[in-house]
Amino acid sequence: MTITRMDAVAEARGWIGTPFQHQASLKGVACDCIGLIKGVGVALKLVDYDETSAKAQPFLNYRIMPDSKKMREGLAAYLVPISVNEATLADILYLAWTKEPQHVALITDRGIIHSYSGVGKVVEHRCDERWQKHITAAYRYPYFMENP
Repeated sequence: MTITRMDAVAEARGWIGTPFQHQASLKGVACDCIGLIKGVGVALKLVDYDETSAKAQPFLNYRIMPDSKKMREGLAAYLVPISVNEATLADILYLAWTKEPQHVALITDRGIIHSYSGVGKVVEHRCDERWQKHITAAYRYPYFMENP
C-alpha cells in the first residue's frame, strides 16, 4: 500500500491536542516537536527508526533547549535534507527562535503542525510571515523520496 503525503498530514492531525512533554513521543499522551515528527514517521513507516539501535543512541536524551548542531545531525541521519524552496506537504521545517534552530514542524495544507511548548500541546495553524521568518532548513521523510 502506498502512503500519500495527505496520509502523513492526517496522522499528524491525529496528534493535535497531545500535551507537550520533553523527549516524549506517544500520540494522545505526550510529545515534543521531534517526538511528533518521529511518531508520524514511525506510525506510517516513512522512516526507518529503531530507538534501541546504535544509530539512534547519540540522539536520545537531548536537552530541553536542544543543541542545534546535534539536532541537525539527527535530522540528517533519519530525514533527507531538501531546499526550503522545495518543501511541500508533509515535509519538515527546521525553525530558529534565536540564533540557532531548535524546533521542527510538519507542513500541512493549512499551515504547520507542531508540538509547541508555548501553548503546551500539538497544534495546527497557518505558517504566516511571523513563522516563515524562522525557517532555516527543510527535510523530507525518506519514503517520499522513493514514492513522490
